[in-house]
Amino acid sequence: MAIAIGYMTTPLIITGFAFYALAAFIWIYCLSQFDLSYVTFVSSIQYIFMILVSIMIFHEQISAMKWAGCVFIMIGVILWLRG
Repeated sequence: MAIAIGYMTTPLIITGFAFYALAAFIWIYCLSQFDLSYVTFVSSIQYIFMILVSIMIFHEQISAMKWAGCVFIMIGVILWLRG
């Protein structure tokens, strides 16, 4: 139990919970202002952000197939927003 409390009180974990709470409030705000279908499609951009975080923070190698998938996601979001 002491180990779990020790982990829960580390600054990185607390920061992670704070960002999670912030994201939840932003999500609720967006849902109160826009249609669910709009918010859901626009939130697909998170996949691009995750790849960027993977590269910058975790120094991961991203395959061409994953980049292609991100391009298709972005094309879909753009087409959906215009339609």
